[in-house]
Order: sequence, then structure tokens, then C-alpha cells
Amino acid sequence: MTDPPTPPVNPPPAPPAEAASVPPAAAPPPALPAPPFPAPRWEIFSWCMFDFANSSFTTVIVTVVFSVYFADVVCAGRTDADFLWGLANALSQGVVLLTAPIVGAIADYSGAKKRFLTVSWLSCCVFTACLWFAEPGAVLLAMGFFILANIAYSAGENLTASFLPELARPEDMGKVSGYGWAWGYMGGLLSLALCIPLIRHGIDIGHSDDVRLTCLVISLFFFLAALPTIFGLRERKAPQPLPSGRGYVATGFSEVGRTLRGIRHHPELAKFLGVFLTYNCGIAIVVYFASIFAKSEIGLTPIEQILFFALLQITSAVGAFVFGFLQDRMGARTTIVVTLLLWIAVVSGCAVIPAGSKNLFYLLGNAAGLAIGASQSAARALVGVFSPPSRSAEYFGFWGLFWKLSSAI
Repeated sequence: MTDPPTPPVNPPPAPPAEAASVPPAAAPPPALPAPPFPAPRWEIFSWCMFDFANSSFTTVIVTVVFSVYFADVVCAGRTDADFLWGLANALSQGVVLLTAPIVGAIADYSGAKKRFLTVSWLSCCVFTACLWFAEPGAVLLAMGFFILANIAYSAGENLTASFLPELARPEDMGKVSGYGWAWGYMGGLLSLALCIPLIRHGIDIGHSDDVRLTCLVISLFFFLAALPTIFGLRERKAPQPLPSGRGYVATGFSEVGRTLRGIRHHPELAKFLGVFLTYNCGIAIVVYFASIFAKSEIGLTPIEQILFFALLQITSAVGAFVFGFLQDRMGARTTIVVTLLLWIAVVSGCAVIPAGSKNLFYLLGNAAGLAIGASQSAARALVGVFSPPSRSAEYFGFWGLFWKLSSAI
């Protein structure tokens, strides 16, 4: 896989006159006018704030608090708790896997990426708040609300990423993506700090009422922190006229089919998505089971887990920020190779770490923080380089498809 060349600045020549007879269904959406670069700082900040906001969900709900609460309290006395948690994640990612490219294509064609993003944001806030009803023993209710919240979170993640080609030049995408990812980890750290008073006594059945309140805290945090994105991010693409006799859904399927048929013209993107699918399987396992592993195998107390994941947010932010600059200088391919070598070292260490080795686990965990921040940011930037701005939501939908497929696997 090689780094993609920088696209030419000049627009392609106009098609010959006879091309006007091409039926609307076969004509691709017209390209966006080139956005002014650099994009306004306030708009880049608004975009980064969505990473800041939604990291509260993946940090507190997916990784640190609710995953442990689900396994130890909601599923108390059951031997299949870990399986059910993995199943809930797989089902939610499976739905996104099947719908992400279609949603992206419809958002592109209708000029409604921001409206789709707003719906996903509000839905995740609502269903995260509903997790407050997940009392001990309410397994199906907890799984149901988590699946809905995770679907909305994942859809929003794809949609906000699709704005990247409109905000940064190809040579700056690594840096801008790194800004967002680094700022996101700071949001995860702040949201975790806000939850400390509710979980300081432990994530157990005796304190379930306090732990469930963290879901309301995260719902409110996500809602408030994403407001700058909703009010500050511009929708640049105008709606395209629909082909005769077709609605947006049918057109979305048609556009995705056209992209699949044309993927052979983007061999580097196709190769990268295959690589991304493979290595992100490992990252997904780490994210979804890190807190459970830290408690059951390493023996971290609730307070130690909070401190560990707080440090992890900082090192992840450093990794995303530093490697974002390095990617723009040494190339996307080299950056991803370096982060994958670091990941191999980390997971190999976790495979052989003796039970109870807390200091060694802290060391490995912070190395993982550097790796996860860098690898995720670099992947998003690379897809942004490959994606034409006029179809960015669709292309990032395919990125989301491979991401969620790896999570489901």
C-alpha cells in the first residue's frame, strides 16, 4: 500500500456536450466547490467538539463503567455475562455495518449530513439516559437500550468524520484529524472525572443507584458538549435532484452500488480497508473488554481503574496529537505501520503478564494509549485523503462498515 498522491488543484475539464444525455440515475452528484483552506478555526474547533462530546460515551459507557456494571450487577450470578456484553456490541455494530454506506449515500445525495448527524446525536443522548433503568437483573432491557445507544453513537461517528475532507487539505488531514482525536480523549477524561463521585465506592450491586446515575451524567455531557458542532459546523453540499421515479432510499442503494462497482478505480483504498478490518478486530477487543480484564485478571480496584483510564486518556491524546503531525510528514502508510508494531508489543505483553502485575499493566496500558490514539486518527485521515468531498459521507460510511464489521467479529 502506498500513500495516495495529492489530488490536483485544478478542477477536471467539463464533459463534452453529448454527455448531457446521460440519464440522471447514472450521473454522479456534482462535486462540491473547493472549500476555502484553511477552514475557519472556529469551524475546525466546532468539528473537534463532537469528538470531545462523544468520547464520553465510549469512555464511561463502553469501556470503564457500564461494561463492568453490566457484567457484575445487571448479570449478577450469571456465567454468560461476558458473552452477553460481546453479543450486545456485535448486534449494534452489525446494524451499523449494514446501514452505514446507505445512510452515507442518502446524506450525500440529500445534502443532509448535518441533519443526519443531529438525529444520531440526539438519539444517543436519549438512549444513554434510558440506561438509568438498567437495574440489577434487567438484562434484556439493559442490552436493548445499550444496542440502540451504540447504534446512534456509531452512526454519528461516521457522519462527523465525513466532514473532514471539507475542513482540511490532504496534506493537513493527519494534523486536523489528530486535533479532533486528541480533543476527544480530553472529553473522555473530563466526563470520567465528573462520574468519580458516583463510582468512588465501587461498581457493585450495593451502589447500583449511584452507578446508574452516571448514564444521566453522560447523556447530559454529550448533549451540551456537542452543541458547538450542531451550531458551528456548516452544511456545504446542496441537495441533488432525485432521478425520476426514485426516492432517497432507492437512490442511496444505487449510489452505493455505483461506488462498489467503481472501487476497482481506488485500489489503495480497497487494500487499506482490508488491512483496517484486520487490525481493528484487535483494537475492538481491547476497547470492549479492557475494564473487565483490568478487574478480573489484574485485580485493579474501582479507584485504580479510574486512575488507570484517566492516564490512558492523556496518553491517547498525546498519541493522536503527535502522530497527527508525523503523519503529514512521513506519510500515512508509515504512521500506521509504526502504530501497529506498537500494538503488537502491547497485546503480546498482555498475553503473558502475570496476574496482579499492576505496575506492568500500567506501563502496557499507556503504550496502548499511544497506539490507539495514533492508529485511529491516522486511519480516519487516510480515508479522508481518498474520499472525494462530494461523496465523503458515503466513503466514510464504507470506512464505518469495515470498522463495525471488525467490532462485530
